[in-house]
Amino acid sequence: MNFKKNENAPAKSASAGRKRRLRFRAGFTAVIVVAVAAVLLLNVIVGLVADRYPLTWDISKDKTFSLSEDSIKIAESIENEVDIVVFFDEDAFSNPSTGMDDLDTTLREFYNALRQFKTRSNGKVDFTFINPSQDPAGFSAYEKYDVKTGDMLLLCGDRYKVRTVFDDSYANDLYTIDTTYYSYSGTVTVESHAEKMLTSSVYSISRGEDHIIQVLTGHSEDSQVIDGLKSLYELNGYSFEDHAITGSAAFNEKAETMLIAAPSKDYTSEELERIRKWVYNDNNYGRQLLVFINPLADCPNLYEFLEVEYQITVTDELMLETDLNRIMNNNRWAMLADVADTTWLETRASGTGTVFTQNVRRLTTTLPTSLENSIGSYAVTLTEYPKSVKLANLSTLESNATFDVDEHSHSLDEAEYPVTGMIMHVYEGYNNDTSLNTDNTVLVCGSPSMAYRENIQNNNLKNEMFLLDAVNRMTGVENVIGISSKAVESQKIELTSMAQLIVGLGVFTIGLPLIVLIVCLVVFLRRKNL
Repeated sequence: MNFKKNENAPAKSASAGRKRRLRFRAGFTAVIVVAVAAVLLLNVIVGLVADRYPLTWDISKDKTFSLSEDSIKIAESIENEVDIVVFFDEDAFSNPSTGMDDLDTTLREFYNALRQFKTRSNGKVDFTFINPSQDPAGFSAYEKYDVKTGDMLLLCGDRYKVRTVFDDSYANDLYTIDTTYYSYSGTVTVESHAEKMLTSSVYSISRGEDHIIQVLTGHSEDSQVIDGLKSLYELNGYSFEDHAITGSAAFNEKAETMLIAAPSKDYTSEELERIRKWVYNDNNYGRQLLVFINPLADCPNLYEFLEVEYQITVTDELMLETDLNRIMNNNRWAMLADVADTTWLETRASGTGTVFTQNVRRLTTTLPTSLENSIGSYAVTLTEYPKSVKLANLSTLESNATFDVDEHSHSLDEAEYPVTGMIMHVYEGYNNDTSLNTDNTVLVCGSPSMAYRENIQNNNLKNEMFLLDAVNRMTGVENVIGISSKAVESQKIELTSMAQLIVGLGVFTIGLPLIVLIVCLVVFLRRKNL
């Protein structure tokens, strides 16, 4: 059998091999191009996501360095646009280097909170940074707001607020630096107010309401009461103004609440008449009076004023607790109070032994507990103490160097219990201009320590809830989200700008492309051997 030699076979085989190699190279090149394009696109997407969603890992038990649930609710509830301008270099907050680790963390916390507020509010809250020294023209546009370097300006419509977030002092609106022990141990403590300050500022300016508490001064008031209430109320949209009643300046007519903070010196008759007229408001009412009684002070004019005008009697008796389960720090004068069950104040603090009080002055009232008609005054008891409480006269305490509970205190008749240390006088009637029902409330508290900062911020007590719910009910503020003033501690692993750069380079710029190239190389070698 003769076979004819095919002279074209080798040429055809070589041509097919070249085509196969060309197709493989083209395919390999396409894979590389697609891989590089995918890596670039992924880097762009990651960059945009990281800019919109701060890249942090929060491992704290209470997630302190993430926005709290209250702050998230407030951010998501914002309806009006709020513009925030920080007059400082942005890098000082996004990548701080003050030389103090705690302060750097606080500055980054504030920066991340700004970004999260923008995200959670769907852009309703926006922010920008202007460095006055680098952009004097941009800064000059805001000078009418009396701002300076280190300030934060919040704008919402025609309303504005100014807060200080960075300066050379040891205390501003963003942080407090304690150097008490620096000379001994070189220790400096930084307390952050970042989230609370930002949340309260955005919350109050966006609400469009101005709730002013006018603080009377000039009679040796208890500064701890003022400080404690400020720490809570300012976070929740209230502003404080001091007024020296010993002067001749008129009261602020826009204020709706007046605070008498446990004075140790008595008021004059003329001063009390001014207070009465302000509360009366030309028969329009709508104003509230908040009075804390100094448990050891003798202020007969003030006490007479409360009794005559509002039927609330400040007795000369201090309470002490004989039930050791209802005291704190092994101190019979430091006792837990029950929050009375009343429909007037539906507080989250209701219950037995939920509120801490110390050195409580007993209060009484002759007012009825409800209205028989639609117009008139009635009393609301807010704190109560059971039959285990005894009473001691102030005169007895002053005349006995060593106090004996059994010898120097007394009980009341069973029908007189429970006794109270906080009473609200409520007036309901009609004003001069309309037929609308109006409220006028006067709250008297016999224990100023109830409002001390350490008791408000104690996580085991409900003083904070109680005091916030009470002032909101007095002023008619409804549907609010309470912002806690409690101090919190946490630990956090945070990706700073440098850490983000390292992650970006390591994972997305180097790691991912390297993996893709290795995969492609493996595919190439395996295909080559096929």
